[in-house]
Amino acid sequence: MAKQAVVRQSLKEQIENILIDRIIEGDLAPGDRIKELTVAKEFGTSQAPVREAIRCIETLGYVDHVPHVGAMVKTFDKSQIKEAYQVREALEIYALPLISKGQDRLVVELEKCLAKMEHATKERDNRKFAKADNQFHRTIVASCNNKTMLAMWESLKMQSQIMSVLVDTILSIDEIYALHPPIVAAIKDENSDTVLLLKEHYKILEGYWESSK
Repeated sequence: MAKQAVVRQSLKEQIENILIDRIIEGDLAPGDRIKELTVAKEFGTSQAPVREAIRCIETLGYVDHVPHVGAMVKTFDKSQIKEAYQVREALEIYALPLISKGQDRLVVELEKCLAKMEHATKERDNRKFAKADNQFHRTIVASCNNKTMLAMWESLKMQSQIMSVLVDTILSIDEIYALHPPIVAAIKDENSDTVLLLKEHYKILEGYWESSK
């Protein structure tokens, strides 16, 4: 793993963001221990800002503190991931009617995500696909300019990433990709079927959990 340089200003926030990115990207996997001293040495700092960063990540629910062991990346069970997807669906469906302006810009951004998803599908790269998939759905919520809703969506990103990386064992990424172009087309045409398409998207994903019990 390549080292990442940090600026001396706001060390805690920068280290926190880097660690969160590593968890979401899968560089730090569920069950991995985050060692304060190791992280401090990597960034050339004391353990204090690292400790503060880990505590903040713990409050976000990404890390568990295990007595006599330390900070470990949280392992989510299926019910937690399924619940995260249910909340995410509600946020995205609620966001759609709030996008009164800027549909053209939204379509452009979603099409960029589609291109990345298609490329990852051809490469059979689940991790890249999951990242582009998450960006696709985040873009929908971000477009309604509701910061609170976006923060709620962001708090569910890790669970969604885990599910997206694992899902190809039952539901292929080709099938998941195919669910997205109709959503973009409906938004572009200002079609009332957009909400129904989103609901169908999540219904199929929910079927994954039912079939994998």
